[in-house]
Amino acid sequence: MNVMKEFVKPTLVLAVICLVITACLSLTYEVTKPIIEENDRKIAEAGRIEVLPAADGFDQVEADFPAGVVDVYTASNHTGYVVTVTSKGYGSNPLKVMVGINNEGTIENVKVLTNEETPGLGSKVSNADFLAQFPGMDESIEGFEAIGGATISSNAMRHAMELAFEAYNMVKGA
Repeated sequence: MNVMKEFVKPTLVLAVICLVITACLSLTYEVTKPIIEENDRKIAEAGRIEVLPAADGFDQVEADFPAGVVDVYTASNHTGYVVTVTSKGYGSNPLKVMVGINNEGTIENVKVLTNEETPGLGSKVSNADFLAQFPGMDESIEGFEAIGGATISSNAMRHAMELAFEAYNMVKGA
């Protein structure tokens, strides 16, 4: 029984294969990372334009925002703000919502970016007819109508709006 032939050589071959595969994966990651980041940036920019269509561009606002506020952007032409927030619903991952708020302090539009709520029930918070109630609302969220049977998901959306207004109140006029 030759130890070198039966144990060492196969082990070395597997180690070399693992190193080559790891190097290839690392190289692929480094090559694709900037492409993925640029695509994410373009998608986020398109989302901001969708929720605040009067804006001609956006500048990120830096501040010590409350937990749940992902980012805040101000329109370059000073027509309002776009706030991205997360809010815990019934699903294991929180809702991620982008809210456009104009300078009058009312919601222009709302876009749900991620929704892992219960399919067919809580997931209805992403439906156009549910989201249509938000444009024109101010920070009182007066007139909010929850989805029957999806109270937790509906409350998560309400909390997302409240959080967006909290961030808006921190930066408006700044």
